[in-house]
Formats: sequence, structure tokens, C-alpha cells
Amino acid sequence: MNNSDNKTLVHPGFRRILLTNPTEESLNTIIQSELFDQITPPLKEDILCLLPAWEQQAFEGNEVLAALILHMTQKNQNLIANEKMIQSNLLRIRILATTPGCISFPILEVQEHLGQFLKSADILADLPEFNVVSFSESEIKPLSTDLTRFRLAPHSRRYIQNLFYSERCEAILSVLAHIAKNYPILSICRQAYALMLSLDNLNTWGNHPFCVRLIANRFWDTKLKKLAKA
Repeated sequence: MNNSDNKTLVHPGFRRILLTNPTEESLNTIIQSELFDQITPPLKEDILCLLPAWEQQAFEGNEVLAALILHMTQKNQNLIANEKMIQSNLLRIRILATTPGCISFPILEVQEHLGQFLKSADILADLPEFNVVSFSESEIKPLSTDLTRFRLAPHSRRYIQNLFYSERCEAILSVLAHIAKNYPILSICRQAYALMLSLDNLNTWGNHPFCVRLIANRFWDTKLKKLAKA
């Protein structure tokens, strides 16, 4: 008998119910029924429809949602392998869901007026919370000339892009999520969330003003430490 014959087939409508507001009980049902091994109907449309609701739940601290996303992505790597938009949204939602704290602003307002909240948002790179994100001296050294002149050549921007590998990106997004949920100044919370949204495309971090400023800060920090020791 084929293993698939032993699986409990889940009706598409019930699948949507299980996914809409994840709880421990619904997650157990999803795992036991091997929901994500059932390839029909396609899961992509359900995910796209649920992203807004999941975003809100993530801000409310639904950690089960993070477990669901992790389970789903592990079981369906092929499903989202070429869906960069879905990947980035799920990553952001998972990070927000596991970050302690609570929302203090309407997220829809930031989403609808993203450009407004991104104005001068690169200054958040100056916050001490980002001291946990480090770049080695050897990583920054090839950028020394350009950073000293405050002008980045195209090849330098390509080099910067390579510095933002997936683990480092996730660490930066985690700091932004913490700020968005916990910082005492509301405008900073909004800007942190706006930055998370604007960093959806991991392939554009090398040109993002916030990312460039983060690296520039580490460069000048290193330079000042050397001067202090001289």
C-alpha cells in the first residue's frame, strides 16, 4: 500500500481554517494529517491570501504561527523555491511572531504610506541595538577608500551585497523586529517596521541606504578605535 493511502485528506476549506489562525491544536492536526504533503489544491494561493492576517498575528505574538511557517517551509521547499516575495514575507512574519513585545501602532498605516515612514529611516542604523551586528575588519577593508570619500562605486555596492548573507540578514531583521515592538518612541517603532518591509528583497540590500549606513558606521567605529589606541 502506498504511504499516501494512509494519509487523511483535508478539504481545501478546512485547510484554510487550520491555517488562518494557528493554535497548538490546529498545528498538531496539520502535522498529523501531513497537510503539506498533499499537493492539491496548490498551497500558494492560500498563503498569498493569508499573509495580511498572519502579519497582524505576528505583531500580536502568535509563536505557533512561527512554528507553522517553519514546518511549512521545511515540508514545501520546492513550493516557494522560486517565490521570492512569499519567502521574504514568511521570513519577516516568522521573525515578528517570535519577537517578544507588542504592537503599538496600526501596521496598515505603515504599509499604505511606506515611503513616508522610510524618510530618514536609515538613521536607525545609528541605534546601539545594532551593535550586535558586526562586520570584520577584513570584510570592510575593501570599502575603505569609498567610505572615506563618502561615495560608493558600483563595484563596491556589489561587494556590499555579498556581505549580507542570509544569517546576517536574519539577525538585522530580528533587531528591527525588536525595535518595532519595544522601542519607547513610537515614530522609531514605525520606521523599524517600514525598514523591514523595504528589505523584502534580499538581493537589493547592497543599495539600501540603511544597510550602507550600517556598514559605514562599523567602518568609522573601527577607525576611531584605532585612533584611540594610537
